[in-house]
Amino acid sequence: MRKILKGSIGFFLVLGFMLSACNQNKEATSTIIYTCPMHPEILNEGPGICPICKMDLVPRDAGGSHGSADKSLNSLVKPSNELVISGIKTVKAQSGLRNVDLILKGVINYNSNQWKTVSARVSGRIERLYVKYGYEQVKKGQKIMDIYSPDLLNAQQELLFLKNNSEPELLESAKKKLLFLGLSQQQINQVLRSGIINPTVSVYSPYSGYVAELELNNMPDSSPAAQTGGTRISTNNASGMNGMGSGTNSEAIPTVKSISTGQALQIREGQYVNAGQKLFSLINTDQVWVEFFADAKQLQSFKSGTNIKINAIDVADQEIEIKVSLVQPYYREGVNYSLIKANLPNGSRLWKVGQLISVHKETELNGNWVPKTAVLQMGKKHIVFLNRDSAFVPVYVDVKAMANDWIDVGDSLKADQKIAINAWFLVDTESFIKAERL
Repeated sequence: MRKILKGSIGFFLVLGFMLSACNQNKEATSTIIYTCPMHPEILNEGPGICPICKMDLVPRDAGGSHGSADKSLNSLVKPSNELVISGIKTVKAQSGLRNVDLILKGVINYNSNQWKTVSARVSGRIERLYVKYGYEQVKKGQKIMDIYSPDLLNAQQELLFLKNNSEPELLESAKKKLLFLGLSQQQINQVLRSGIINPTVSVYSPYSGYVAELELNNMPDSSPAAQTGGTRISTNNASGMNGMGSGTNSEAIPTVKSISTGQALQIREGQYVNAGQKLFSLINTDQVWVEFFADAKQLQSFKSGTNIKINAIDVADQEIEIKVSLVQPYYREGVNYSLIKANLPNGSRLWKVGQLISVHKETELNGNWVPKTAVLQMGKKHIVFLNRDSAFVPVYVDVKAMANDWIDVGDSLKADQKIAINAWFLVDTESFIKAERL
């Protein structure tokens, strides 16, 4: 009887220990951990919201069996403007040299070497002025004013006195003096023939060109020239990048220098002038500058003496080949550029000051090239769809140059990264593209 009792007590003790162990194991397995589908590192012992993406936490057991399933759904729970699932073909960037038609935007500008100054050679009073308005055309030898000058009057009297007293050597000196004072040889001969002293002497232009009183500089818009129609073209951003049309930095266009047009000259009839005083300037457009900007990477293709082709943007068949004349350093808005100038003969007046032009130069560039179809232009920015975790993510890339159907993206893509071969195919027309920078 005692043996049966002891055996029963032992059996119930073992049974109690087994039930206790099962209860403990059940409590352990019933503990549920909540995590974020997008950020598995976020763990919580109860329901809640992810502090990063604000998504609801989903249950996951402590052993992690649910966690692996949640991670596999990451590409499905992301919005369509951040990730696209597709089986489209992928490509990698190819490094190497390619022939590029480098295209930059420029402008036709005044040639500062053709800027001449008309000054008064003697002191006197302007009796009559024949040139009165800015940008009025003047030809060499054209009469520009009549001036009364005591100096010229005395020099003419001296000339006649030496002639009448037979002083040939002094007479030649008197002729040279009148030439230095601005009289022409024809005027001197007329005084010698007639023996009449004219108190008013005509002044003729020594140059041809257009009348301008203002210096060649960039005038503010509040200047008189700007208010009266001064010729001026400016750019708001000299450091801007152009799009895929040329694949170069072509939005940077030089500013056309200003001169007054149609404005009355400051010099007036009856005004006294001094010897050496500037009356006005003449600018000749027989030769003009082609001006355009180039950055440091493009500068090697535009050395002095390099042949370039110029095309007028507004006239399809107007083009010419010329050579680079000058490479001038230029700094604006924290960006270094080089202002490149080329002398353009313009005797036929086909090229107009302020006319926008495109500069073409065929060159060979070393770059990191991807197909043109793989790059999507979004305003001034460009994106590609990068293959990541069996899906495609839009990322920004830099466009350095363009060669036919290839685009140089520089260092914005790594050699081992795969991108979709057709970026337009992955665009969702009902969503905005939210790209990231690599």
